[in-house]
Amino acid sequence: MSNQRVKAAFIGQKGAVELRSVELPKLEEGSLLVKMKSSGICGTDLEKLSGGYTASNILGHEVAGIVSESRSSEFEPGNSVVPHHHVACGNCYYCRNRAETMCEGFHTSNFVPGGFAEEFKVPEYNVTRGGVHKFKGISFDEASFAEPLGCCIRGIEKAVHSRLDQILDSQVSGYDAPKIKSALVVGAGPIGLLHMELLRSQFENLKLVAVDIIHSRLEFAEKFEKAEAIVPSGATGDFSEESKKHVDGRGFDLVIVATGSASAFSEAVKCLRKSGTLLLFGAAHKGSNYSLDIQSTLLNELSITSSYATTEREIAEAISLLESGKVNVKKFITSQFRLDEINEAMQSARKEGQVKVLISD
Repeated sequence: MSNQRVKAAFIGQKGAVELRSVELPKLEEGSLLVKMKSSGICGTDLEKLSGGYTASNILGHEVAGIVSESRSSEFEPGNSVVPHHHVACGNCYYCRNRAETMCEGFHTSNFVPGGFAEEFKVPEYNVTRGGVHKFKGISFDEASFAEPLGCCIRGIEKAVHSRLDQILDSQVSGYDAPKIKSALVVGAGPIGLLHMELLRSQFENLKLVAVDIIHSRLEFAEKFEKAEAIVPSGATGDFSEESKKHVDGRGFDLVIVATGSASAFSEAVKCLRKSGTLLLFGAAHKGSNYSLDIQSTLLNELSITSSYATTEREIAEAISLLESGKVNVKKFITSQFRLDEINEAMQSARKEGQVKVLISD
């Protein structure tokens, strides 16, 4: 095993990706070796290359593949799996209080050498804590969306204070407790569009509005998610007044900020209806600030929540939605590249016309 080598992607100089030949990772008891079949390029991968993301320097985490070697009794070679790169310990204060992504163990392990590799190791820590999910009936390309879809599920569940599988059945005292009748998604990139797809799958007759500065993204949202499109004012970047016209000036039940723009966040808050909820999902640059009108927030019962990453429960739920066909992600795949074309793939992922770029076997 020690003489075998695999190709894997690493951060190189000047924002480029270096494809290196490295020794195949050795397995410990309980770990797995996974052959990568499909791996999505995430915005954080692009940020790592530009130096804008410092939490990790490992590339590739939206992965689906085949178990090629197993030291775990729960998996055998040939299993189709979605492994999760960050897994909570399951025992700490945060894990016991449904804040698993705040667990100190969440970032302590990762794929070796990374998800953009011919084969990679999933450590025992991840495997034994439920961080590898089997799937069937969908392609590897579709399964690679499980991790980002899981992130969206977690965010929406936090925003509506209800499990996704309970939303459609909830009726309290004659009114629809967690249901959403109108939603504004600010940022129609890959993750914003995935939020729209998830909202469409859960809320019937939803008034859905999308905001972005890139016309091709808005055209995609209009065509595939039946969203009404708003382009911010070129001079000021304002979009709140124009957006609220779509809901009789009242404001939206739910506003999702799926961009890291601080100015977009400032406008998004203005789009909430009274007792509405804003979900902060896009990561702004470190040190970004917003001045909050505390009295107005109180008197209008505005809720601002945030969501980071995903857990095994949401990934399992995401796979279930994909397997059932309730969520369609095939339409998001705009380009596919081989692993040895990864630099070209990264460049392509930055172009306006792209939604989701995959590295596929």
